[in-house]
Amino acid sequence: MYRVYPTLLNSFSLYQNETRDAQGEIIVDLQEMLDRINRVKKPVTEAQQKGINFEKAVTTGENEEFFDEGIIEQTRALLPTRYKTQFYVEARYKDVLLYGMVDIVGGNQAFDLKSTRYYEPDRFLNNHQNLYLLGLQKWGIKTLEYIITDFDAVYQEKYSLDSYNFAPLYREIDEFVNFLNSHRKSIRDKKIFDTKTDNNQLSIF
Repeated sequence: MYRVYPTLLNSFSLYQNETRDAQGEIIVDLQEMLDRINRVKKPVTEAQQKGINFEKAVTTGENEEFFDEGIIEQTRALLPTRYKTQFYVEARYKDVLLYGMVDIVGGNQAFDLKSTRYYEPDRFLNNHQNLYLLGLQKWGIKTLEYIITDFDAVYQEKYSLDSYNFAPLYREIDEFVNFLNSHRKSIRDKKIFDTKTDNNQLSIF
């Protein structure tokens, strides 16, 4: 059994595709991929911290004065009146246990707040957080909506359990498992190789 979370799978996607930043530098090379698997602590970037602060501003009001009031209010208007934050979800694909936290759950919908320097449509179409839909269904939740801001405007992407094509994400999970086994000697975080997981947990097959 392997225990993985969507952010790690998203990192692997960057690694596989040799995705480059605005300066033409590869974002996730082999060493960076291994560091992320091994949970090597690195300083939080300014962009990451801004995203964290934005989520807190929307959900708790903390430091909301540092953001444009219109952006905060537009984002809040898209959320249900009552909701829970940091909702734990897990699901299984073959012998991979996927787990993590959904930002917001309310009614029959789940929401993830995102910030980005530049937004383009369908940015999160193949985000591995969409796999949360497989675990959320037992609570009657069948849609995951991304609410995204570039701090000038607010955008939405909504994905439904009934119509979403999970096949590309499944393929990357299979490839990631192969990567883990090929680099097992370099992986110090042995929790990713889970031998104690309860086999009665939710399976998506």
